[in-house]
Amino acid sequence: MFPVVKVSVTGLDPQAMYSVLLEFVQIDPHRWKYVNGEWVPGGKAEVPPPNPIYMHPESPNFGAHWMKEPVSFAKVKLTNKTNGNGQVSEVKNEVFQR
Repeated sequence: MFPVVKVSVTGLDPQAMYSVLLEFVQIDPHRWKYVNGEWVPGGKAEVPPPNPIYMHPESPNFGAHWMKEPVSFAKVKLTNKTNGNGQVSEVKNEVFQR
């Protein structure tokens, strides 16, 4: 994904296990395309998938692990082709304790 999502995490219990996930929420009813230097609507978007969540590949892990450096989602790819995980429009990051 460009730009890469990086999140600094604080306040976790260093010995507790946590999973870090991205939840994707479609906020617009359109596909978008880049034309002549600007983004323009490019048709209707597909129905969003029922579970648009991406779990960080290092999950679950200890709180100390998540707090030592920013958590990077460099391998997340946005697409308009569905592959079981669906397409995405906006990223919302959350931390869940196990």
